[in-house]
Amino acid sequence: MTLKGKIREAAVFGENISLSRKITMKFGEAKFSVHDVVENMGFQETEHMILYHINVGFPVLDSESEMLSPTISAIPRDEEARAPIKDGCSKEEYNKFSGPITSYKEKCYYHKMKADREGFVHSAIVNRKFNNGEGLGLYIKYPIAELPWLIEWKMMGEGTYVVGMEPANCLVTGRAKARADGTLQLLKPGEKREYHLEIGVLSSKTEIAEFEKKINAH
Repeated sequence: MTLKGKIREAAVFGENISLSRKITMKFGEAKFSVHDVVENMGFQETEHMILYHINVGFPVLDSESEMLSPTISAIPRDEEARAPIKDGCSKEEYNKFSGPITSYKEKCYYHKMKADREGFVHSAIVNRKFNNGEGLGLYIKYPIAELPWLIEWKMMGEGTYVVGMEPANCLVTGRAKARADGTLQLLKPGEKREYHLEIGVLSSKTEIAEFEKKINAH
């Protein structure tokens, strides 16, 4: 099954860009793929920042769930992400999760990832305790050449309780800062950028173990 759609964002004296999306699923598979094409349809360069919000909640996210990823470095976004937590640990671990916490403040980490031999990054949130130890997880796969950053949004607060795995071509510090430090990407008139993602389910401890082995082989 294939779903297609197109959206255009245009303004007088502003940007004129389109995004064409194709989502593909095959019967019997516990995954789907996303293929996006972003095109500058205008006559001037336009700024281009893209980030995919892939948010994981309960029951994949639960007490003692963890993030599996080929992380080279996980840079805290701000002092809040560097701050110690209340249980006595000197620093919160980006890849470990708890149950919901009262008055928790969100934390973000910028991940630099190591790709596999084919240039893909694999990352997952897994709950090994789910269903009496059978295990459950959600994974993503994407080309590092298209999306060089993975932003982790960690929100253990009651009522929100979610972790985002967010592949991106930018950080979440805003356009002004990216423009100032020279990292803001631009699309030339008529230029296209393509993005490919795969999102799927790990439905057993065996599949989790195989996925973890794949990450360790990066």
